[in-house]
Amino acid sequence: MDTALKKNIYEHLAPVWTGSFSRDFTTESIVPDAMPDVASVVDAEGIVTLRSKETEAGAVTLAASVSASVMYMPEGDGPMQSLSVTVPVELRADAPGADTDCRTVARLRVRALDARTVNSRKLSVRVDVDWDIAVYQKRSLELAAALEQDDGSVHILPRSAPMVTVADVREKTFVVTDEYQLPAGCAGAERILSQRAEAVVEDVKYVSGKVVFRGRIRAGLIFVGREDGRIYAGRYETEFSQIMEVDAAAPEASAETTLMFTGAYFDLPDRADENGRVTAELHLVAQTVCRQSGEADYIADAYSNRTALIAQTEQVTLVSSVRPVFMRQTVTGSAELMGGPGEVLSVSAAVGGVTVEGETVKTAVGIRAVIGLEGGGYTTARCRLTAEFTTDIPAGTELKNVTVTAQDVFCAAAGGGLDVRAALQMEAVAVTKTALSAVTALSEDAEAWADMPAAPSITLARVEPGADMWAVAKRYRSTVEAIAAANEGREAGLLLIPKAR
Repeated sequence: MDTALKKNIYEHLAPVWTGSFSRDFTTESIVPDAMPDVASVVDAEGIVTLRSKETEAGAVTLAASVSASVMYMPEGDGPMQSLSVTVPVELRADAPGADTDCRTVARLRVRALDARTVNSRKLSVRVDVDWDIAVYQKRSLELAAALEQDDGSVHILPRSAPMVTVADVREKTFVVTDEYQLPAGCAGAERILSQRAEAVVEDVKYVSGKVVFRGRIRAGLIFVGREDGRIYAGRYETEFSQIMEVDAAAPEASAETTLMFTGAYFDLPDRADENGRVTAELHLVAQTVCRQSGEADYIADAYSNRTALIAQTEQVTLVSSVRPVFMRQTVTGSAELMGGPGEVLSVSAAVGGVTVEGETVKTAVGIRAVIGLEGGGYTTARCRLTAEFTTDIPAGTELKNVTVTAQDVFCAAAGGGLDVRAALQMEAVAVTKTALSAVTALSEDAEAWADMPAAPSITLARVEPGADMWAVAKRYRSTVEAIAAANEGREAGLLLIPKAR
């Protein structure tokens, strides 16, 4: 005969599949007839934009593009040119367990972007893209927590464990606009040669069913001066904040938000507007994973002093703790300056692959600077810096969703080269899991009980300090309350253990 158990149901979203990929994509572009032939490529910058994401049975498909600006010197003595090239990017990955009802979070970033000449009228652009994907599905966790009917014959060991679950996965699209002043000395811009942008989240808070996040967009633009034909570079920042509605039952929750561009547009002021500004229109999608903390109630053990009970158990693994990890580090190095002294026009950083080894995070960052040479012409200087972050996470804890971004990059001419400094920021979540054994069903074995020898009405037993009194009571067919009453609350030494009646 089975003993009916009262069960609690915990609804949540579980990550059914995660994947990380690095892929190269290459496209060739013909130089338009109106533009001069290519003598040499100076530099290439790009912005990755997410176009779509689709989750189906057993697979995930993502579509994106990289809008690249390739700066090149033309044949002859003409001014620097820029060719806009769109590199289509698509990934289809097998995702066991995924279906159309799942919610998918995708993060893409450009690890490297370069261009080369195929011939004087054709360029080849290669982009290396990192993909991090997580697919969440609605799940129910059932845990028996009490007896449906308690007549005193069955004794249960109730326990509770901390549990962190994903309450919601939500996204929101929004637009950030701003106006940027032209660089000092630039009376007017003829055209934009190069553009780059990145969006970072600086603070996320959960308040009464809403996620409030604050972030910053950093943009870098290179212009051709209208009056003098010189090259000017501008660096800009735009702050923004957004509110997103989420489903979370707990009064306290935490959120992790990532940003992706879905479009980036920069327009020069009208030629007649002498004090005009560059108009920036940046389209983004925020993807938020909202977690809530609570307690999971379960039955750890059960027995009866009137019959033999068979307890069926199941091993359950719970996420017991999720905490943010945030570290900063400045790395330095030097780059060789080819072609003689010059002026640094722009500098950018691209963080490479990130590896996690226990509590240590390692990565490398590529620094690239565009230099205007004193004798005329342009060149680039490059260097590669390595970084290592050592966290203080305890044993048994894993680092998840690790990202490293370059917050600021600086370089200056020194001794025929460039001194380079990059401020890096590492963000992750430290996840701790707990394994427990939970009773899922109780059934009576009358025959086994009949074969068990009769227990004495009272037993004198030595109990060591710190012993599990529940296990002692179960062994001698007693109860914790009866043992405490017989020994005036003592829990160690020679104890009288009465048989339960």
